[in-house]
Amino acid sequence: MRYLLQLLLMCSISLNVYLEWQRPESVLKRLLRTDNKAPHTILAMNDASMTAPSTSAVSTAINPLALAKQHFNRGDILTAIALWENTPNPLSHIQQVHVWLRRLGEGLDRQSTQQRSDILLFVQRILALKPNDFIALQLEADVYLALDEHNEAIYRYLKLLHLYPEYTQLQDILTQLIAQQLKQLKTQSNWHEIIDQGQIWLSEQPNNMVIVAAIVEAHLALNNTVEAELLLAQLSTQQLQHQAIAKLKSRLDYATQQVERIPLARHGEHYVLNAKIAGQDIALMIDTGASVTALTAAQFEQLAYDVDYINSRRVSTANGITEVPFYQSSGIQIGTKQKTPFEFGVMEQSHYGPGLLGMNFLRHFEFEIDQHKAELILKPR
Repeated sequence: MRYLLQLLLMCSISLNVYLEWQRPESVLKRLLRTDNKAPHTILAMNDASMTAPSTSAVSTAINPLALAKQHFNRGDILTAIALWENTPNPLSHIQQVHVWLRRLGEGLDRQSTQQRSDILLFVQRILALKPNDFIALQLEADVYLALDEHNEAIYRYLKLLHLYPEYTQLQDILTQLIAQQLKQLKTQSNWHEIIDQGQIWLSEQPNNMVIVAAIVEAHLALNNTVEAELLLAQLSTQQLQHQAIAKLKSRLDYATQQVERIPLARHGEHYVLNAKIAGQDIALMIDTGASVTALTAAQFEQLAYDVDYINSRRVSTANGITEVPFYQSSGIQIGTKQKTPFEFGVMEQSHYGPGLLGMNFLRHFEFEIDQHKAELILKPR
């Protein structure tokens, strides 16, 4: 019985194979065709694998720098630098990068704003890997110049000078750039920018009289004669003879020697004016009976960190004899008239109202009060 079942099974399988073979889309036929073609496909693959690729194809595949050169020569500099970054050791190819930087620098004046911006990105990606690279830093400064960002260019040249002080020509370039920028700011009457930037540049080039002259002129233009005089007071006799400095010194002397009319505000039977002490606006009431100028406690708090303590003295006041602390500031300025340095007392019991302008300022001038016009007239003695 078992053998009979096996025979029936074999017959069923054979019948199914026969019927499948007779079908137009027989799976068996497709399998047999694939098997017959397989040896030819493998042979074709083996033949292809035996054909050696071209030298340029192998070079490009294993050397991204070659591809980077191609992109650079086509003008696609950002792709070129990206390929350089992805080389196994980018800094080993820095000489090639320097060649690119020199080529970009030579044509900088012919580039558009967008192209210059791309060059700046190109340079900054190099500096990300080699921050103190001389050629890259110099091109970065030149690109900023080409983009009319002069302060950025000056900053880069200052950095170069710190890193490479042996390159004395950098000092000459920097001096010329600063002079050009100061001239442009002066044309724009941008006096505050001249003072702010000039102070930074002067800390790097303390003997640059062009910078000193520009700052002094800016202070005079803003009527800050005290600041102008303080700056000139730091110069040597030889520096004061510099042509530009000598002219400004004459202007300062003329400004401080002319008759000046100071507007006054009535305060009861007295007059109050605005003075500037240690850079702060201070209201002072004219008191020709006071030998020394005095500030209220509230006024003193405005400039407590910009003055120096001298001593305490017993002073006669309307309330009797009292102990008064005395301080010294860099100077006082009323209108364009100023006195440097300047001593004053502090009325510690007074917290409101104006301070007192005493004779330690007024005695340096011939003065009178025009009550009709409410003006203090100051004349040089």
